[in-house]
Amino acid sequence: MSISEDSNPLFAGMSRTDITPVEDTFIVPKGGCALRLPDGTPGEKTVSKKVLDPVEARVLVLKSSETSLAIVTVDVVLFSSEKVIAEAKEKWGVKHVILSCTHTHSSMVPRGMCPSPEGWGAWEGLTDDLAIALKWPTFSEDPWYAATEDKIIAAIGEAMGNLFPARIAGGKEHFTSKYMAHNRRLVKADGSVTMMWDNPDRLPTAPIDPSIGVIKVIDGSGEARALLVHYACHPVGLMDCPVISRDFPGAMCDYVESELGEQCMAMFLQGAMGDMDPYDMRFVDEAGFNLMRQAGISLGQGALKVAENLKPRPGKKTEAIEIREDHVTVPFRDHDKTLIFSMLSILINDSFAMINIAGEPFIQHQLDLTDLSPVPMTLLLGTADSGSWTPHGGCIPTVQAGKEGVYGVTNSFVAVETGSILVRQAVATLKELIHSRREPAANQP
Repeated sequence: MSISEDSNPLFAGMSRTDITPVEDTFIVPKGGCALRLPDGTPGEKTVSKKVLDPVEARVLVLKSSETSLAIVTVDVVLFSSEKVIAEAKEKWGVKHVILSCTHTHSSMVPRGMCPSPEGWGAWEGLTDDLAIALKWPTFSEDPWYAATEDKIIAAIGEAMGNLFPARIAGGKEHFTSKYMAHNRRLVKADGSVTMMWDNPDRLPTAPIDPSIGVIKVIDGSGEARALLVHYACHPVGLMDCPVISRDFPGAMCDYVESELGEQCMAMFLQGAMGDMDPYDMRFVDEAGFNLMRQAGISLGQGALKVAENLKPRPGKKTEAIEIREDHVTVPFRDHDKTLIFSMLSILINDSFAMINIAGEPFIQHQLDLTDLSPVPMTLLLGTADSGSWTPHGGCIPTVQAGKEGVYGVTNSFVAVETGSILVRQAVATLKELIHSRREPAANQP
């Protein structure tokens, strides 16, 4: 039986769209990122940046008879949009959307997602949930942001128009590379912590997650049509260089597509990279660009090794997808107010799962989720928004890191127990989804 002959198959569709900004419409502040501040911001200068490689939004839609999901990877530092999520449902009937930022620091941050020109540190004084503090309607006053919203909405519609019967498989394997990644919080023998942004000597650090997760979408002829690659590392190699670039996630996608053919679209899913960096960064010349590309190629080679062994479930002609949205309340760090994270738990075939966190979780949270999850492969997607609540929770450290301090803690605004709260909720939801699927089967005569 072919996939198309099955009575209730999974359908998939893909699309992509160029979201590269006009070169003379963004500024380069001290942090290296192309933050889009209001025109005429005092002390800031508009700087033209060379486009090293165009930035994109890539869309994979998965649709069953019961639910639908659009996974959108966006080559920006941060991106969140109530409009995209609402219109995906209203225009195209897509029930759930994840806006998963690759977090490349050589791309854009929407104007307004930094509460003030001072940058990330301004979040330290927040007393309201970002869903309240940020003025969403003013985001669309930025022509680039408004155009990007419209392009993504159209791309989701295009993917829905390109649906084909599909199978899906996922796997995770050990991955090491001479390019990445290390924990940038170097804990010394006395317990103190020093920030080690790059690591040219390849010193061992901990914790890290030396694994790569891969999801492969296959059509009726057995061809790979989409390959999603999950890894946790900050794309900061080019952040001090005056270029727009996808950084290593883009190089990874280009390599995978060159190997698998133009019919297959590659996507990078960012993991819990809150304290993870590549060994080398701050490239400013062609030699540095090539090193960044090699990092992406290395990741792509690791992904293809995993993908070689990925097969759909034997004896099955349908794929089971369950999705639940939780609104999780967590405390602020320094006062008694709370904020809310919208978090999707996505279970596929009881064998692999994804959860999203709209922030930058430390890698230990990813390791904890792996250990505690009832699902063999569970991927934590960082900087990934899915709802109308907190669009970006900033750095999400561990309780231990909270005792140690320094960057990632001092510039965070959520309580140090936030990551543990989110992980526990994800684990509980996945257990409930598994139980709800198995209970009807157990009751059948």
